[in-house]
Amino acid sequence: MASDNEELHGLIRESVRGIASDFDREYWREHVDEKQFPEEYWQALADDGWLGVAIPEEYGGEGMGMEEMTIIVEELSRGGGQGGIVFVLTPVFGGIGVTRHGTEEQKQHYLPKIASGDMRFCMGLTEAHAGTNTLNIETRAEKEGDEYVVSGQKMWISGVENADTMLLIARTSEFDRSNPTHGVSMFLVDDPAERDAISLSTVDVALPWFEKQYQVDIDGLRVHEEDILGEEDGGLYMLWDTLNTERIAGAASSLGGGLRAVDLAVDYACEREVFGKPIGAHQAIQHPLAESYAKLLASREILYKAARLWDDGEDCGMEANAAKLLTSEFGTEAADRAIQTHGGNGFTREYEVYDIWQNMRLTQVAPVTNQMAKNYIGEHHLGLPRSY
Repeated sequence: MASDNEELHGLIRESVRGIASDFDREYWREHVDEKQFPEEYWQALADDGWLGVAIPEEYGGEGMGMEEMTIIVEELSRGGGQGGIVFVLTPVFGGIGVTRHGTEEQKQHYLPKIASGDMRFCMGLTEAHAGTNTLNIETRAEKEGDEYVVSGQKMWISGVENADTMLLIARTSEFDRSNPTHGVSMFLVDDPAERDAISLSTVDVALPWFEKQYQVDIDGLRVHEEDILGEEDGGLYMLWDTLNTERIAGAASSLGGGLRAVDLAVDYACEREVFGKPIGAHQAIQHPLAESYAKLLASREILYKAARLWDDGEDCGMEANAAKLLTSEFGTEAADRAIQTHGGNGFTREYEVYDIWQNMRLTQVAPVTNQMAKNYIGEHHLGLPRSY
C-alpha cells in the first residue's frame, strides 16, 4: 500500500506534468528567440501553488520541503523548455534563503509575493577574479551610519532584467586568514535593474535561454542595514546552506533534462524507419538509450536522498555534490546519444535535442564545476588531502 507521501508525490508529479504539457516547443522557442520571460508559465506555477512549495503556510506557501521541490523541478525539466531551471533563482535563493535566514519583517515582505508569483529573484555572487573561490570576492560594503555603501563587479548574473530583488553577496570585513569564512554578508537589494548605482552589460553567451547573462557593475550602491539577510559577516555559512539546495535543484533539472532527451530519442527511434524497420529495433540505437536511462534512474536515488536529508536538517553535502556530478554527466551523455539517434535531424531546431545538449553541457560547469564537486567528495568524505 502506498504511503501518504507517495500518494502526495504522485499527485504533485501529475499536476506538474499537466502544467508543462500546456507549453509546447513553439512557446519556449519564441521566448528564447525574443529573450522574453515566460510570464504565462510562471503564473500557471504560481496559481497551482508550486512557487511556494517550500514556503511555510503562514506566509502563503504550501509548507512542504526540498523533496517536493525536487519532484517539481524534475518534472518541469522533463516536460520541456526551461521549466526546471527557471524554478531555481526565486523559490530556492529567494524562498528558501528568506525562510531559513530572514527576519520576521523580511519573511512577511518577501515570502507571500514569492508564493504568489509577484516577485522574482536573482543572485549576485560570481566575480570574474574570484570564480569558484567565494572567499576572494572583491565587492565591498562599507558601513556608513545605518547604511552600507557597496561597490564592485559581478559576472555571469542571470535574470537581472526580470528580477524584483537581488540577493547580493559582498565583503563587509577584511579577509582574515585565521578565520577565512568570516566577513561576507548577504544583502537583499530591491529593484536592482532600476538603481542608478547599478549598471548592466550583457554577456554574449551561446545558449538557448530566454534570459540574458550580465556583467553587473556596482558603484556606491546604498543598502540599509535592515536589508542584510542573516548576520553581518556571517553570510558565508548561510550562503553554503542555500547553495546545497541550489545543487539539489540543479541536479533535478539535469535529471529531468536527461530523461527528456531519452524520451525524445525513444519517440524518434520508434517512428523513424530505415531498411524496412524502426531504427529503435537495432541494438546500436537501443542499448545506448537503455544505458542512459538506467544511469539517470540510479542518479535519481542519491538526488532524492540529498533532498530528504536536507528536509530532516541533516548534512547533505556529500549527496548534493554527488547528485550534481552524476546527473550533469549522465544528462549530457543522454542528450548526446539523443542527437546521435536523430542523425542529421538532431542538429535542427525542430527536434530540440541539440538545445537540450547545450543546456546539459552547461550543468557540468554551473552552479559549480564537476571538478569542485569531486574535490568536496575526495576531501570531506574520502579523507584525501585538500587539492586546491
